[in-house]
Amino acid sequence: MKKTRTVQKIRFGKKRGLQTTFINPSELEQLNPFVQWDHYTAKALIHAKRLDYQGHSGVDAVSYPVIGQLSHHDSTGSHVTLASGDVHIMTSGEGVIHKEIMTPQNGQIESFSLGTVLPAGKIEMAPASCLYLHAQQLPLIEEHDSTTKVIIGSYKDVSSPAAYSIPMTFLDIMITPYGCWYFETDPEQLAGFVYLRSGSVYISGNQLHRHQMATLNPSPLPIEIRTSRLGARIFIATGKPQLQPLLSSHHSVHSSPQNMSKAIRHIDHLLTARK
Repeated sequence: MKKTRTVQKIRFGKKRGLQTTFINPSELEQLNPFVQWDHYTAKALIHAKRLDYQGHSGVDAVSYPVIGQLSHHDSTGSHVTLASGDVHIMTSGEGVIHKEIMTPQNGQIESFSLGTVLPAGKIEMAPASCLYLHAQQLPLIEEHDSTTKVIIGSYKDVSSPAAYSIPMTFLDIMITPYGCWYFETDPEQLAGFVYLRSGSVYISGNQLHRHQMATLNPSPLPIEIRTSRLGARIFIATGKPQLQPLLSSHHSVHSSPQNMSKAIRHIDHLLTARK
């Protein structure tokens, strides 16, 4: 029997309005390089939902809507509207401010936000930048039991065109009932988690239910996901931990107090300039 990654903890998330948050600032060392996993949902909507300007620095922020449209505006000059299945990567560097407008489809909106720390050095404090990819640019790998969309990184030697600041893999996977999905990960990407959007899955003997997140014990071992009578849609992220201090403040993460202080001043300047 092959050894596979085991579950460290099953998380239920903390809901506030549209947003359910699964990673707390106090857990950054434990989940390095992951600093954010948020799930946005709402039903029976008539009007779009607006999220006002907020600042980020020292992180890569990935936006991925799955129902409805997500309009993104930020201080780099990036103004794009993402349809379901598109992806937007914002490398915040020394600081950026952004806002979003979520437009419902048949009264519903649903979107995900993933954040990872930037490596210490030039990238951490570089000017902010953005990348937008249409859903049709992201590869799909169809197998007997599953279909895997490669948002970032590689799967079965098929790579996403998305450039990323650290070694990281982000996958959107649909598995049939009584199916098995198996992934031999990049051995550098020791950290990882599984999020269940729908259905039910089993990971190393642990059952994961809808809207639960399973963080995985750090390991280079493969990941195996199984289903029973229900199929499932899951998201999996694995990443290389960054060997640096992780200091957190609001939506910023930096490797030193000096960088944090400089980034906060820059974000405050951007917010003040909008008034």
